[in-house]
Amino acid sequence: MSDSKDRREIELLVEALDGVPDDAEGQEAVRRLGIDVKSWAAGMRARVASEVVDERKRRFATAGAAYEEDLAALGRRSAEPKRSKEEQQQLFRELMARIPPAAAASVHFHKFEEATDEELAEMILSVRHLLGEDDE
Repeated sequence: MSDSKDRREIELLVEALDGVPDDAEGQEAVRRLGIDVKSWAAGMRARVASEVVDERKRRFATAGAAYEEDLAALGRRSAEPKRSKEEQQQLFRELMARIPPAAAASVHFHKFEEATDEELAEMILSVRHLLGEDDE
């Protein structure tokens, strides 16, 4: 329902349903059938609003499940073994050199030489993930 065209169509439908027939024959038919146009239109608006809320809840649930899955995957990653700063910097350079030039994602790690040991370890994990080497 987030699509503006769908929303506009719903608005047009609600506007059309909200009106009482303006010709005598239409008014007579509505009266004879016992239709309360205003309450019927209110019910339709409530049903549409309920569906909008339900759809939003479904989208949030889907996003929440994807987030939990990603979080679990991050938790399963192996920690980088302890290395000296120089060893980490060398490994990082080697990994960066293996990223294909036509990679869909652009990778920039400015001044990685100044990064802390923990930051370097995280950068190494990130590049390993980009290269598909999460399990190594």
